[in-house]
Amino acid sequence: MSRKLILPLLLLCFSLPVLGQNLGDQSSAGFTNARTYANLDLGGLRPPLRLFETIDLPGIFNATSLAVFENQFLVGQPGSPITYKLFNRQGAEVWTQTLVGSGANFRFVPAISNSIVILGGDSTASIRAVSVIDGSELWRDNAGDTNGRFPAVTDNLAIYAGAGKVQARTLAGVDFWQQPVTTAASALAVHDDSLYFLGQNRTLWAINLATQTQKWAPIPDAASEGASLIATEKHLFINDPTIGAIGAINAVTGGGVIWNKTDVTGTFATAPAMALAYGRLYVFRSDNGDGDAAVAAYDANTGEEVWSITEPGTGLGHAFIADNTVYYYQAGEQIRARDAATGALLWSIEKSDVRALSAANGELYVLLGDTIEVYVHLNEIFMAQLANGGGQTTVVMLANPNPRPVDATVSFFDEDGATVPVPLRTHGTKSEVDVTVPANSSLAIETLGQTQVVTVGWVHVVSDEPLRGTTNFQFTDGGEIVHEAGVADSLPIGSANVFISVGEGFNAGVAIANPTEQDTELTLRLLSSAGVELASRSFPLGSGGHMAQFVNEVFEAEVGTAFEGTLAVESNVPVVITAIRTKGGVQISSYPVGQAVR
Repeated sequence: MSRKLILPLLLLCFSLPVLGQNLGDQSSAGFTNARTYANLDLGGLRPPLRLFETIDLPGIFNATSLAVFENQFLVGQPGSPITYKLFNRQGAEVWTQTLVGSGANFRFVPAISNSIVILGGDSTASIRAVSVIDGSELWRDNAGDTNGRFPAVTDNLAIYAGAGKVQARTLAGVDFWQQPVTTAASALAVHDDSLYFLGQNRTLWAINLATQTQKWAPIPDAASEGASLIATEKHLFINDPTIGAIGAINAVTGGGVIWNKTDVTGTFATAPAMALAYGRLYVFRSDNGDGDAAVAAYDANTGEEVWSITEPGTGLGHAFIADNTVYYYQAGEQIRARDAATGALLWSIEKSDVRALSAANGELYVLLGDTIEVYVHLNEIFMAQLANGGGQTTVVMLANPNPRPVDATVSFFDEDGATVPVPLRTHGTKSEVDVTVPANSSLAIETLGQTQVVTVGWVHVVSDEPLRGTTNFQFTDGGEIVHEAGVADSLPIGSANVFISVGEGFNAGVAIANPTEQDTELTLRLLSSAGVELASRSFPLGSGGHMAQFVNEVFEAEVGTAFEGTLAVESNVPVVITAIRTKGGVQISSYPVGQAVR
C-alpha cells in the first residue's frame, strides 16, 4: 500500500518537577518516581500510527534500554563494560559513559531530572551521577549491584538502591539519608515526601524523606523480588510475582489492605507489571497460565475488574499509558495500542526484536538493536466501501472544521489492497487525488459509474489537519438517482457488532477493510436476538485487503429467508467496517456499527 505522510514534526517543551509533586524521572515515557508508567500530559500520541523516520545509533548494536528527554535519546547497552550513549535527533553521539559490568541480565531504567541522570546496571558496583548536558561524571557511590533496582531523581534528591542499602543524596552528591538493608531487585516508588521499597526478605519499607524517619513499621511478607510498586497519596499498589497477587495498601497508615486479589495466575510482565491511570490499575502478564499474554484493568479504589483481554502467545512487556491509550509489546512480534477505558484494540504494528518503547512530543519511539524507529499519528479517514459501475456511484464528502484550508490525499484501493484507478467526475480517472478543502467548508469527489463492471474496494484519506468524511452510495436508473445511503467514516477497531434484519426483500451487507500493514484473520459470528451464538466463520484478510458480502451469503443456512439478530466482527488487528441495509439488492440506509472505543 502506498500512503503519503502529511504531518509536521511537533516538539514539546518539558517543565521540571519540584519535590512535593508527582515527580518525573522519565516523563517522556510516562514514568514517574511513583512508577505509575503513565503520562497523562502527553497528547497527540494516538492511532493510527505510521513510521515517520529511523534514527541510526552509531556504536550501538545490542541496545536494551531507552530514555527520551528534550528530543535526545539515552541508550543503554549491556556487556563488559556497560555502555550508555546519548544521541541527538540526527543520530549524532553527544556523549558516552561506560560502567564496569557483565551485562548478563541487564535491566535498568536510568532516572533523569534537572540535568542529571543516574546510571547503573548488572554486576556493576556503583551508581554514577552524570551531567545530561555533556556526560561528565558528577559523583558516584559504591552501592552494589543495581540491576532491577530502578532509581529516582527529584529536583532535590537522587534516590537509589543497591543490594545492601537504600540511599538518598542531594544532586551535588552530598549524603542526605541512607538505610542499610538487604534490598530486593525492585523499583523504588516515590510520591511527595514518601519513599517505598522492598527488602529481599519480602519486607515493605516506607520512609518519610522530609523527616528521614519511617512512615510506619515495615510490613513483613508483603511481596517477593521482582515486585512492582506504584505510590499515590492514599494508596500503595503492589504485586507479588511468587503467589500471583495484586493489591492496594493504605499508604497513609500502612496498617491495612484496601483490596487484594490472589487469583492473578501465570507470570507477570517485568517492564512493567502494573500501570496506574484514569482511576484504574492496569496489570500486565506475559503468561496468564494458559499460554497466552493478558492485560486487565481494575478499579483502583475497589479492585473490581473493569475489562480483561488475552493476547495469543506468551510474552508481553514495555507497557505504558498515554493519551487514553495502553501501549505494549506482545509475543515478540507486534506493538499493540488499546483503548484505556474499554480495552478495545485501536492499532497494531508488526515488529520483531523490540528492546524498549518510549514516548514524547506526540511520538512513539521503538528501540531496536541498533536503531530507533519514530512513529507518529496521522490524520487519516477510512471508508470501508467503494462501489462504482453497474448503476452504482460513490460520493466521498470531506468536511473541514478547521479555520484554515486543509490539504488531503484521497486514495482508492481494490480488494487486494492495490491502488485502483477510478473514473471521477472532476478529476479524470485516477487512483489518487490531491485536494484542498476550504476553511470551515467541504467538498465532494464523485465517481462516474459509467461501466457495466462494478469496481469494489475502499477509500483512504490522509490530511495535514483533521477532517471528517462521509460516503454516499448512489444507485442510478435511467439517468436518475433512485436510491442512496450515506455512511460516516470508520474508526479502526478490533471488534464490533452490527444489528441485522433479513426478510421481505430486506438484507444487510457488511464491508470490511484492513488499513494496517499486518495480515489478519477475521472472525464473523452470528448471534440470535437473545445474544446466543448460532454460527461463526473465519476469513483471512491481508494488509490493505477488503471484503464485502451480504450476511445471508456468509451464513446462508442460519439466516435463511428471515432473520433478526447481530453480526459480531472480531480481528487480531484493527479493521474498518461499514454496514448497509438493502432492499432488492439496492442500498436504502446504513446500519450503525457498534464499537467500544473512546
